[in-house]
Amino acid sequence: MNNFNKYFKLMALIFGGFIGFIGLIIGIFYLLKLFSVTLFYIPGFDHFFSFIMIIIPYVVFFSGYYYLHKKIPLSKNKTTATIARVLMILGSLLCAATMILSTLKLFGVHKTFVLAFDEKSQYGWMIQIVLLFFTALFVASGDAKEKDWMHKKVISDEL
Repeated sequence: MNNFNKYFKLMALIFGGFIGFIGLIIGIFYLLKLFSVTLFYIPGFDHFFSFIMIIIPYVVFFSGYYYLHKKIPLSKNKTTATIARVLMILGSLLCAATMILSTLKLFGVHKTFVLAFDEKSQYGWMIQIVLLFFTALFVASGDAKEKDWMHKKVISDEL
């Protein structure tokens, strides 16, 4: 086998893989569109879909708080661990409150506090992101100082 055949075969495999990947993505999008059109003919599915779309961001935030909850006891500095714990509790309470208010809005509750929340719901998202960020910042600042890469290399060479 000469070099031309070898490189031609390699380029054909790369091109075929690229075309196959594009075809796979198109097929997945087509199947998802077909699936979604079919499901919206089921009575009540649009409300279920709206509920799922409301709940997904809160699940992401709660998983972030859960991850940080597992990392707080590993912190060496007690002051930063306490501050991180307070911020985590505040963020979790805010996340639960905004999730409840969003769900009440979805179910059609027309109270003044729900309508006031609906107008300013984006601030709840921003505050949750900031609280999650600062909680992670305090957890990270309480960790032990990481060793220099040169020091790690010397230790690994000794082993």
